[in-house]
Amino acid sequence: MKKYLLFIISLSCFLNAFSQFTGTNQVINNGNMRFGDGTEVSITVSGTLKQPFYLSDANGWRQLTYTDIRGGQQRKYPLDCTFGIGGDGTNEWNINGVVKSNPLFASATFDSSSFNISGGFGSGNIKVKGEVTIGTSQLEVINDYSIGSGDNFIKVTTTIKNIGSAAVTNLRYWVGTRDDFVGGTDEPIKERGNLVNGSFQKLTLITQQSSALRILTLDEGILFFTKSTSANTSVADYDFDYNVSETVTPSTVQISTENDGSYSLYVRMQDIAVGESDSFTWYYAAAPLDELNDVVKDVAISSCPTCIVDTDGDGLLDPNDSCPYAAGVSDLNGCPWSIYVGNNYKTTTVSNSIEIANETFLCSSTDPNYYNIAYHTGASAEPIVGDNLIYNNNYPTPHGLLFENEGFAIMKLRDYNKIIEVKKSDGEIVAIYNCN
Repeated sequence: MKKYLLFIISLSCFLNAFSQFTGTNQVINNGNMRFGDGTEVSITVSGTLKQPFYLSDANGWRQLTYTDIRGGQQRKYPLDCTFGIGGDGTNEWNINGVVKSNPLFASATFDSSSFNISGGFGSGNIKVKGEVTIGTSQLEVINDYSIGSGDNFIKVTTTIKNIGSAAVTNLRYWVGTRDDFVGGTDEPIKERGNLVNGSFQKLTLITQQSSALRILTLDEGILFFTKSTSANTSVADYDFDYNVSETVTPSTVQISTENDGSYSLYVRMQDIAVGESDSFTWYYAAAPLDELNDVVKDVAISSCPTCIVDTDGDGLLDPNDSCPYAAGVSDLNGCPWSIYVGNNYKTTTVSNSIEIANETFLCSSTDPNYYNIAYHTGASAEPIVGDNLIYNNNYPTPHGLLFENEGFAIMKLRDYNKIIEVKKSDGEIVAIYNCN
């Protein structure tokens, strides 16, 4: 019964003293992601985002949290948030002191001056400010939501200010969902890990700190991520009334879980004196499975645009690399054309000898797990006879094309519904067949 997500979080002090909170709540729907049903305003009375969706080319709008019906009423789960204050804060993760989920924003105001509506879609920045009471502490909370017109992720900066009369200690914040449901899947795979050089990398030990959570189905995925050194991720069972994962110590959570459950991203924030504030930024992303890695890279770049990394592992740092997402190929003297080719393939010793009517298995293959990325030469994105297929060592490939030099390989081009025949000795495309 559940879902997909993607998030990023980095701690930093933030105070926007010049915002004018004279705007209104808005519909956040940029055509790729939306929060709510697409017509209702997207920010809840607790300042959080309503039920998230992403747009699938094949399946339309796909929900990313569960929809519950109780007492004849439908409840669409938003992204939950929980505050923790006070108590013994010796351990970085703890549920001591006063813990309160989804507190109502008192005196809520909005700044929508940088949010734009065009052609029925809304993108840009919208901020909501409100006051909450956690135990005896008085807090002012600002959530700054930012989404680009073509983005598959939303960036959120949450700022908490102490407006009470005493210092706030052991300040903690959780964000996530009590019940996941991704696309049409109620038991998605949830993987704990980190972003390394723009890619998601699973943990190797459950006791390691996890700044990212990847959620997967056969069709789509979500990323939840933070660069904060005091953040961690948790996964647990679901509950309709509260987020169980917030009560589970992250260091005891399995690296990979496939269940109908809940998940959360936790940040241990700084203690804040009266009048002071602390902030963190988190990202929530969702995309079709075959596009998720690119979206993860987009999130990584957004979270640290000046980071010096070699995203594609070609030996050139991104600021000096004209192809930061694909390693350069010397044959092309620059950026290669990328292409998805089937890892189910046939071989032959005689060129131009296949009958396309007999290739129903290769032609009908559509599962994205059956394809790998390759590169090809040529003047345009779609390869033609005479172009050369080039494999990059960073990606898995059909083994025969690496270790065999005789004969020809026959495989499908995913994005063009065609079959190509490739000379194994040098990768030359010698024939192309149209699937019916």
